[in-house]
Amino acid sequence: MYVKNNYPFIWFATLFTSGILIGKYSPLPNTLVILIIFISIILILIDIRFLRFKYLKAFSFVSIALSIGVLTYHFQSKDIKSKLSEFEKEKNVIAYGLVKEIELKRDYEIAFILKTDSIFILNNKIETSENILCRLRSDSVDRKIIYDKLRPGNTISFKGTFQQGRNIRNPGEFDYRKFLLSKGITGIITSYDSSSLTVVSADYEEFENTVFQIRKTIDELIHQLHNKQTAGLLRGLLLADRTEIDYDTKQNFVNSGVIHILAVSGLHVGYILLFFIIAFGRFNIYLRSFLTILGLICFMIITGIPASVFRATLMSVILIIAFLTGRSTNLLNSIAISAVIILIFRPNEIFNPGFQLSYSAVLSIALIYPLIQKMIFQSSIKSKLLKSILLFAGVSLSAQIGTLPFTLTYFNKLSIISLFTNLIVIPLAGIIVGLAIITLVIGSLLPSVAIYFALVNNIVTALMMDLVRFSGSLDFAFMRINNFSLLDSMFFYFFISILIYFFRISENMKLKFLISLIVIVNIFMFSHIDDKKLLPDGVLSLLMIDVGQGDSFLIKFPNNKTALIDAGVIDPFFDTGERVIVPLLDYLGIEKIDYGFISHLDTDHYGGFASLMYNKRINEIYLPNNDSSDKFIRLENFITKLKIPRHTYDKSKKDIGNVSLFILNDASDKYLNTLSSNDRSGIIKIVFGKTSFLFIGDAEVAAERYYMDNYKSFLDSDVLKIGHHGSLTSSSGEFIEAVSPKISLISAGIKNKFGHPSEIVLQRLKEIKSKIYRTDELGAVLIQSDGKEIKVVDWRDN
Repeated sequence: MYVKNNYPFIWFATLFTSGILIGKYSPLPNTLVILIIFISIILILIDIRFLRFKYLKAFSFVSIALSIGVLTYHFQSKDIKSKLSEFEKEKNVIAYGLVKEIELKRDYEIAFILKTDSIFILNNKIETSENILCRLRSDSVDRKIIYDKLRPGNTISFKGTFQQGRNIRNPGEFDYRKFLLSKGITGIITSYDSSSLTVVSADYEEFENTVFQIRKTIDELIHQLHNKQTAGLLRGLLLADRTEIDYDTKQNFVNSGVIHILAVSGLHVGYILLFFIIAFGRFNIYLRSFLTILGLICFMIITGIPASVFRATLMSVILIIAFLTGRSTNLLNSIAISAVIILIFRPNEIFNPGFQLSYSAVLSIALIYPLIQKMIFQSSIKSKLLKSILLFAGVSLSAQIGTLPFTLTYFNKLSIISLFTNLIVIPLAGIIVGLAIITLVIGSLLPSVAIYFALVNNIVTALMMDLVRFSGSLDFAFMRINNFSLLDSMFFYFFISILIYFFRISENMKLKFLISLIVIVNIFMFSHIDDKKLLPDGVLSLLMIDVGQGDSFLIKFPNNKTALIDAGVIDPFFDTGERVIVPLLDYLGIEKIDYGFISHLDTDHYGGFASLMYNKRINEIYLPNNDSSDKFIRLENFITKLKIPRHTYDKSKKDIGNVSLFILNDASDKYLNTLSSNDRSGIIKIVFGKTSFLFIGDAEVAAERYYMDNYKSFLDSDVLKIGHHGSLTSSSGEFIEAVSPKISLISAGIKNKFGHPSEIVLQRLKEIKSKIYRTDELGAVLIQSDGKEIKVVDWRDN
């Protein structure tokens, strides 16, 4: 009765949220749900007037709350029906419509959302109202001119290449297409020519443009006054735009357990709230409260109203109003009210990591921190300073406990040092935010004075970044936790609930310690119940990674050694090693690659190795022979600097457990050394029992003839990595017949500009009845061998 009377909105919020989940995963028709509500209301009225059954009213209220959640999801989250879904990638597409939202400028592009009214694609006009993410990557001067004149509400035409967002094409990969759809965005148009954008009408939306101009002004002032590192951080902390914070920095924040600092959330609202309370401290209580609320709302709008900021702002406003009116308020009810308001308008937020992390953190603080606080106050600690530090650490620990399942699910890392790093980083971040606001206010009036505040902030930021970089790079900073599942999360919260219950009812410290130990052991044991390996022990697994127009093949040997043959492309806009292969290795639980093989020095083959080597994910590397190009020299110097053992391809055999790896290149052969870079590709044959695999990089017809002459029947293999992405310059009929593969693997980008793979090559493979597997059609392809037979495994079902 106490819980029901003191936390009425918690009950409704829990049921309402459950209703949203039911609406998402069940096919209940709206008419049935409305009927349930109608019947429930009638039952309540009958019970009040006649029956007075003990549980009938409660059951009816539960039914109504669940049904409201179901209906909310059905009405607010209608599936987006895009008329463009049949087009994966098309060139020369022209979109017409209104500019809906403009992102802050980046070093390499302008990005904005276009609300279309029509699109010309394949010479056909499609009248459709859809949100398209447009990206202009032209000359920097032209981009600045366009960025300065473009306004939300402008009517424009935009010409470029249309494509869908990248979906899950490799195990453990982030589903960017699903993410875009959750934002209502149905596709992307990219152009590299500033003339592709034409403003048809300069009319603009007053409110949206005002917000954008304020964001742009703040951003420009930040960059004028601060160095690049501080400006990138402040853009993230104050404007919720992390595009200028590089990947390595983000990973260091994850490893240190302080990634929440970079995500604008309740913590940042707390910084802003504290700043306003101090800044307006000389005003009377009503004016101070009004200005503080106004400031919080402005901050929320400027950041784009993310769920975490809305939650914290709403709760802050509720607490301020309650204080002014002399009414008491309840933290849990305030949390529930803010969640329901968000979910009524945006029910899909419940599936947003930001929403999940924000609410799990604040709920955990509300439930667990009072217990930690009580223990500290009841302890024999006399030092006020030590108690203050422990209380602060208690808040951080409470939040980390609540968010742990989500952290492990999204980042696959358990930070060991987070409790200690948070003690330092959170106060430093507060100082940085406070200094930034002072600098911006003064900078808008007296830039020459503001520069000194900015210099101080540069120093504080550098101190914080160095600390995070150092702590994040420690070998013991974190543990990798792979495949943390929904079932694992359910077990975790179940046992934590038990722990909270016993801490509430018991005053015995020994019993609390014993229960804590039992809970930790049970969480560890139960979290392994549904564990399964995508790449099992004792078999040879070959994963053709989808890296777009490039090559990358991951091999796990029966003795758990690993190899990576090529690593895809790197360009100014996308690093395959960073964005695809590192997350894949993390997902698979592979700490390091034992043997890296660069087939040849085309960027679509070796580019991704840079970030892998830099992040110490490669134990030793194999390079092509006789390459004196500038890029080869730079690569050699890079490898030498990182102290990675390197070898060059030369005719040899390497035994890896019971698997034999043959390198077929003869470094001393004068003819082979005169051939092109493609023809000098590293040629590798792997033999496991009665099964074999042949990798030929981008070797073309000349090299194929050479290897047929020198290796003859040894080329015969069960699996062939088709040369040069299926180009007609490779895979001659004679070579295909010499290898006679049962399975042919082709790595190529979707509708790539080279037209790979060639229809002639595909026909040659079909004539020998080889099964063809292509990344452009299937995404990643997983093959496994037990030494006797080979099977293709559907990794999406695992």
